[in-house]
Amino acid sequence: MTALPSRLAPGRPLMTLLALLSASALAAPAEETLRLKFQAAGGNAAGSLQVQFIGYRDQRCPVNVQCITAGTAQALFWVQPAEGAGQVLTLPWPAAEPVKAGGYSLQLKSLEPRPNTRKPPNPADYEAVLTLQKLAGKP
Repeated sequence: MTALPSRLAPGRPLMTLLALLSASALAAPAEETLRLKFQAAGGNAAGSLQVQFIGYRDQRCPVNVQCITAGTAQALFWVQPAEGAGQVLTLPWPAAEPVKAGGYSLQLKSLEPRPNTRKPPNPADYEAVLTLQKLAGKP
């Protein structure tokens, strides 16, 4: 049997360590990244949320043009929780506050490729990267 190091004995420091470990276990769930090609679907690791990339509006400055502003874009997703009704979400770029749906917050991190006046992107080339985070207290 191995003795505990003296700095952990007696009880109080060990109780503090256990409290810290418990608090970290109760912290907000980790953020998940989801990469979806146009019209593809995917879900979170737990399988409790399915997301399909169904559309986009891209009014960003083309890569081969010098613009005064970066412009904006939106990606549209069909979000279906394991329980409950599905809905269409519109996520803006640049990313704003996360949007809540199905017990999760979702945020668009990137939408590629950028527009190009010489060679417009094919819709099949688009890929959206979004983050999902389970909302606290939601089953």
